[in-house]
This record gives sequence, C-alpha cells and structure tokens, in this order.
Amino acid sequence: INLSNNELGGTLPPTIGNFSNLWGLYLKGNRFSGSIPPQIGNLQRLMLIDLSSNNFSGKIPELPGVRILLPGAFPVFSSSLRAFLASNNRLSGPIGLSICNSSVLLSLDLSNNMLSGQIPSCLASSFNSRTMLNLGSNNLVGSIPANFSKC
Repeated sequence: INLSNNELGGTLPPTIGNFSNLWGLYLKGNRFSGSIPPQIGNLQRLMLIDLSSNNFSGKIPELPGVRILLPGAFPVFSSSLRAFLASNNRLSGPIGLSICNSSVLLSLDLSNNMLSGQIPSCLASSFNSRTMLNLGSNNLVGSIPANFSKC
C-alpha cells in the first residue's frame, strides 16, 4: 500500500492489522498522529515500512506477531527486515537492542524524533557498507560505539 504524500490525517486505524498479505506500507508525508496501533503486529509479511514525516508519537509498541518487521519500545526486529523509515515524527524512548536482530537491514532512518539513551553498539554488526543509518536530530547521549569503525 502506497499512500505517501497526501493529506491523510487522524490516527492510523486498528484495521490496518487485517491486511494479512501486506509486505509494504508507505505512509510518508501525511498528517497521521497518535501512536502506532499494536494491530500492525498482525502483519507477518511486512518487510518495508515508511512512516516518515507524520506526527506519530510515543514509543513503538511491542508487536509480537510481526515476523518480518517489528519495532517494540524499540521492539522486536526480525532478521528479515529490510527497511524501517520513521523520520520526522515524535517517537520517543531508547533504541532497543532488538533492532540488531535484522541481519539484512538496508535502511534505518529514525532521524528528527525524540529518541533518547545511547546508540546500541550492536548496530554496527547489523550494518555493512550498503546500509543507510540516520539517527540525527534526536536526544541521544554517550559516544559513538567503537565498533562503528568496522562499518
């Protein structure tokens, strides 16, 4: 489903979890707000999600049903996740270690949010020279993990 760059607003309806064959969800550049509904965890085939440039807020919920993509207060990312793009929202909380479970992640863009805490050092082992990582304009603290020099 690609509904990018429209004027869609309100909250993302819980019925989004009924689209069991959905593998891509592109909602970039709209006016969605509120939290990401936990029903998105029902989407077991979801590989690509772009929620950038909306007004989503709060932590990403625990989403136990999703096997291909999954964020839980930075939730459970699976090894099949290719891209998670959620820049320009109001997402908050730390980046959880489960993000490092994705060995084929090609794009992770969490820039321009309100994420806090340290950058997980395990991120470097999840990335390679083809991976795009953008964590800019958040509230992250600490230092850049030393193993990032291997990327």
